[in-house]
Amino acid sequence: MMKTFITSILMGLLLSACTPPKSATVHIMVKNFKGSISVIDPELRYDLTKNKFTTLNLDTHGSASYTVVTNKPTYLVLYPLTNSLIKWCLFLSPGDELFLSADFAKKNNAVTVTGKGSNNNQPEIFALTNGVTQPFHGDKNPDRVIAALNKQYLLNKSILANYIKANKPSDAFIKNATDNLKYFVPSNYYAFSHNNNFFKPKEELKPWLRIQDSLFATVKLSNDEALNICNYDQLVDDFMLRETEAYQMEYQNHPALYYNYKQWFHTDPVKGDSAYKSWYLGIITKKIVDKYFTGKASEYAYAQAIKYRFSARADYPAVVSIFNYFKKEYPHSAYLKEFNAPIAAIISKQQKGFSSKTIFVKNNGTQLNTFKDVLAITKGKVALVDMWGTWCSPCRKEIEKNAKKLEEHFKGKNVNFIYVANMDIKREQEWKKAIAYFQIEGMQILANPALTNDIMGKVKSTGYPTYIIIKKDGSYSKTATQLPVNVQALTKEIEAANL
Repeated sequence: MMKTFITSILMGLLLSACTPPKSATVHIMVKNFKGSISVIDPELRYDLTKNKFTTLNLDTHGSASYTVVTNKPTYLVLYPLTNSLIKWCLFLSPGDELFLSADFAKKNNAVTVTGKGSNNNQPEIFALTNGVTQPFHGDKNPDRVIAALNKQYLLNKSILANYIKANKPSDAFIKNATDNLKYFVPSNYYAFSHNNNFFKPKEELKPWLRIQDSLFATVKLSNDEALNICNYDQLVDDFMLRETEAYQMEYQNHPALYYNYKQWFHTDPVKGDSAYKSWYLGIITKKIVDKYFTGKASEYAYAQAIKYRFSARADYPAVVSIFNYFKKEYPHSAYLKEFNAPIAAIISKQQKGFSSKTIFVKNNGTQLNTFKDVLAITKGKVALVDMWGTWCSPCRKEIEKNAKKLEEHFKGKNVNFIYVANMDIKREQEWKKAIAYFQIEGMQILANPALTNDIMGKVKSTGYPTYIIIKKDGSYSKTATQLPVNVQALTKEIEAANL
C-alpha cells in the first residue's frame, strides 16, 4: 500500500515537471520615452469583456511587465506611442521570460532583448511585421505602395534567412515567422488601401482592387493553419471590419438593388426592410463569413466580429444578432465559455423598461427646431446637453461609462441632463431601445434635422458626441472636455456652472 502511495506521488511530480508553464512574461525598460505602450494580446480574444488592445503604463523608471496566459506559442505586439509607427512583435512560448530595453535617444532606439526565448526575438526580426506605408497616404494609385511593400518583403525574406542562421531560433518560431512573412504584403496592403480609399468612387478603386485580388491569389484568406500568426490575424480583423463597412454603405446607397428581401426574409420589401434594420449587422457578418471563410478561420472571424462590436463599438443589438448565428454554427466552440455570460447579461438588460427618471419631451421633442426651444425647457437650471446618436459608437460608449456617474453625483442638485439624439428621426424604435438599455435618465429629445443643425452650428461643432453646458442665465458653451471624456473634469465644469 505504501509503495503504491509513493509511486503515485512520484508519478504526480513527474507529470507536473513535464507540464509546460501556461504563461510567458515580458519585462520592458525604456529610456528617454514619454507616454504609454499599447499592447495587442491575441490570447484575450476569448474574453469578451476585455479588448485585445490594452495600455501598458510605465512606472517612473520607464519599466513595466506584461504576462500572457497561454499554453501554446503565441505573439504579443507592443506599440510605443511615439510620432513614428513602431511595432515590436514578440514570439512567445509558455515559460518564456523576456527582458526588452530601448533608449529612444539613440539610433533605432537601441533595442535589446535578453532572457529565455530571446533567440526568437532579436530586434532585427521586428521588420517582418513593421509596415512601410506611411509616406503614401493620399496616393491616387497603388503603384508606389505596392512597390515599397514588395521591396520590403524581399528584404524581410533575407533578414529571416540570416536570422535563422545566426540565432538558431526554435522550430515553432521558424514555422510562424515563415508564414508571417507570406502574409506581410497582403495584410499591409489591404489595411493601407482600405484606409486610404475610404469613400472613394468605385471607378477609382479598380486598380487597387486588381492588386488586392492578385495578392489574395497567392495566399489563403481562409487559413486555419495561419491562425495565431500576427500578419494573418491582422488581415482577418481588418477584412471583417472593412467588408462590413462596405456592405453597410452599399445597402444605404442602394437598398432596393442590394438586398433580396424575399430570399433572406421571405417577405416583401417593406417588412423586409424593418427586419433588416433590426438585425442587419448579424446578416452582413454571416454573409461575409460564409462567402470567404471556412473551418477554424470562420469561427475566428465570427468571434472577432462579436468581440469588436462588444468591446470597441458597444453595439449590443448587433452582438446578440451575430452571436445567435455563431452559437448555431459552432455549438462546441471554445469561445462560448467566455462569451455566454456577457451576452446573457446583454439580453437581460434588453428586457428592461425605462428608468423612472427618464423624461420624454412632448412629441419626443420632434417639434423643437432651435436651440432656443431647448433652452426654454431648462430655464433657470444648469443643464448638460449630450448631442449623441444611437448609430454613434463613441456616444454609446461614453453614455455607458459616464452617464450614471454624472446623474448620481448631481442627484438633487438642480442640474438637468438633456440627451439630444441626432440623425435618428427615422429610428424611433431603436432610439427608445437604447435609452432603456443604457437606463438613460433625464430629458430625451429625438432631434429633427433643423434642431441638429441649429445646435451644432451655434456651438461650432461637427462631431459626436458633443457636450454643452447651459448656465442658469441661458448662456451656453461647449465643455472643455470632449471625446474622450474626462468625467472628473466634466463634473467640475458642471459644478462651476451651478455655483
